[in-house]
Amino acid sequence: MKGLLVCSLAIIGVVVPGGIFPGGPGSAPPATCRYWCRTPQGQAYCCEGVDEPEGPVGVKIGSCPRVRPQCPPVRTFGPPSPCSNDFKCFGSDKCCYDICLEQHVCKPLSFFG
Repeated sequence: MKGLLVCSLAIIGVVVPGGIFPGGPGSAPPATCRYWCRTPQGQAYCCEGVDEPEGPVGVKIGSCPRVRPQCPPVRTFGPPSPCSNDFKCFGSDKCCYDICLEQHVCKPLSFFG
């Protein structure tokens, strides 16, 4: 399972239509990115750089909360925790795309999808 996820993330970083990388289609992704994630619209972006500590990669059970149609007001809780996969998140939290922050962050899992 771990190998499959790593392989999938690697493929996402290499096989991205539309020439998202500076050299256009067929060129290698920048060497500064370890993992590539996708937005809900399917656009790839670097969600973990090679300068970040390496750790286990995996998917936890459960679903991410629905993507919000509007951004909530700023609150003074702790800052969001950026992530590249569920295993970067504490406890049962999942790594989910946040439309307001425009990146994946750790969020409490949703029981309602």
